[in-house]
Amino acid sequence: MEHNKVTNKMLDFIKYKGDVWKTPLAAALSWELAEWAGSKHPYLAPLTVILCIQLTVDKSIQFAWQRIVGTIAGVLFTASIAPYIGLNGWSIGFLLLVGALILTWLKLDHAIMVQFALSILLVMYFQSKMPSYSLDRIRDTVIGAIVAILIHIMIFPPDSVNKAKKKMIQFADHLSNHFINTALWVTEGCSSSKTQNLQTKLQTLFQELHQVTNELDKAEQSLRYNPIGANKRNTLKALNQQMHRLRSGHANLSDMIRILLKWSESGKFAKENQRMWADHLNSLGKLVKEWKEALDDPEIYSLVSNESALQIKVPDFMENYQYPLALYMNAEQIIQDFQNAN
Repeated sequence: MEHNKVTNKMLDFIKYKGDVWKTPLAAALSWELAEWAGSKHPYLAPLTVILCIQLTVDKSIQFAWQRIVGTIAGVLFTASIAPYIGLNGWSIGFLLLVGALILTWLKLDHAIMVQFALSILLVMYFQSKMPSYSLDRIRDTVIGAIVAILIHIMIFPPDSVNKAKKKMIQFADHLSNHFINTALWVTEGCSSSKTQNLQTKLQTLFQELHQVTNELDKAEQSLRYNPIGANKRNTLKALNQQMHRLRSGHANLSDMIRILLKWSESGKFAKENQRMWADHLNSLGKLVKEWKEALDDPEIYSLVSNESALQIKVPDFMENYQYPLALYMNAEQIIQDFQNAN
């Protein structure tokens, strides 16, 4: 039993702590490959590995590409000019300036410019002392970048999808709690002393919603270069579909708070209506919490969502007025927003 626990912990470490062990493994492998390829400066390969392994696969590929391009361009540029200008501070500054102007004119990324500049500096210094340095720098950079990307992609790639899902579950829980807090606020007669706090928390919730959206975008970018991520892509697609519900839930809650506040300020928000809408809001909060618990279930993606038994419908006598009233409320909000814009 104890042996199984140790084994499971080791497997979990390998699967979920790639940021700890991938870089040392790739660094060691790249050094050996660089030496095998004949490099006299094999440290350049693990140096590239250390720089290239980023938190997500797409960032790793982007940086690897930028380092390779910047390094090759910088080496070729410097090797063709350095023999004619000598080595001193002014010659280095001159080459850096010319190189920066060229890359700026070509509108290349800043990261490429940095790698270009590093290659100029190092090739200028080492070229006269170690003639093989220029070739080694190009070859070892390519080796290090390829090893880093292959290990990052093929061996337990970062699970950005799972992180995004956890963020969604956390947000759904906070959204549910805000429905319940809003119900309490209504029960207390939409107390003006607590209105600002309620709206501040709603704004914080909106910022959290934006963060969840960013996590989903990161997960999508990371999977873009993962050849074995078919299942993860299906999971991400399902999460994006669920995300529409969370956005809608937040938007509708925001509108409901705005309308309830106006109703309260009108002086016509009767106690009976307060109790009724507090009950409705509590029911909605419970509905969101139940949905969150279903999302947390690994089987959620294989199930077809069932309609909840909860029903909150417009009373028959108000049915003819619900649409014009909603339009008037929205029109009034737009007028207030744009009249107060200045």
